[in-house]
Parts: sequence; structure tokens; C-alpha cells
Amino acid sequence: MLILNKRIKIGVSYIVTVAIMTAITIALGLLVWGVVGGWAGVSAIYLVEETNKEIAQQRSLLIVEFVDFSRGVVWVSNPGKVDLIILSCIIYPKSSSPPPRTYQRLAKVDASMDRVYPLKIGQECQLIGSSPYVVEINAIASTIYNDRNPMENIQWSIWVRQDV
Repeated sequence: MLILNKRIKIGVSYIVTVAIMTAITIALGLLVWGVVGGWAGVSAIYLVEETNKEIAQQRSLLIVEFVDFSRGVVWVSNPGKVDLIILSCIIYPKSSSPPPRTYQRLAKVDASMDRVYPLKIGQECQLIGSSPYVVEINAIASTIYNDRNPMENIQWSIWVRQDV
């Protein structure tokens, strides 16, 4: 009886090992590249949106032209580059602190160098106390106005304060 003592080698060749490791490395590289590329794209979109809002805010301009207490009207104009949405208008005594207010769409003031808009006291503008007064108006560019998110509107609004 002849007993053969042969070692049987079971294994994977060096070339197959290198091919598997290369494939894993390439797959992980593509995964990281995809995640980073997606993150960069989303970040770029967010930055563009924020920049557009900042530009709209910088192009906003509102002027209190005149307050006519006999007619009950605050006259405002918008010589800026974008139409504005008035969010709040309040008239209160100069010697007191500003009262709380609500922020909602009250009026639209188109961008125009030759037009003034009336805000009626008691409807669009709230009058509190006695003179001398301060008029405070919050407005936002109509291009970034969001009727579903009042807090975002306040964040991007402009604030006009005028002694009258």
C-alpha cells in the first residue's frame, strides 16, 4: 500500500486577490465621490438661494414720504429695484418702546420712482398713544416673500423707522 503524502494547496491566486482589492477600492472611491458630489451640489444650490435673497434685500428701499393724520394715511414710496410687500406698520409714541406686532401681508408697493402709496391708519397701520410719534414699517421683497413661512419673511425683511 502506497500512501502518498501530498499537500493539496487550495487558495486564490495573487492576480485574483489584486483584482478583488482593486474592485473594492474603486467601488469605495466612487461611493465617496458620489456622496461628496451630491453634498457639493446641494450646498451650491443653498448658497445661490441665500445669495439671491441677500441681493433682493439690498435692492429693497422704502421711504415714508408723509404722514397725514387728518386723513389717516401714511404715504410711502418705493424707489428701489424690486416690488415690496408691507408686513407691518405701526405708529407709536416716540418716548415709549415699540409695541408687539403681527407680521402679515398688508399691502404691495410696486417699485416706482414717481408713485406713492397710501397705507390707511387703522387698517394697514396701527396707531397707539399720542404724539410725537415714530412710524415703523417692515417690508420684504416680493420675489422672496413666502406666505407659508412668516418667520422667514421677517428674517429677510427691511425695517424703516421714521420720526413724525
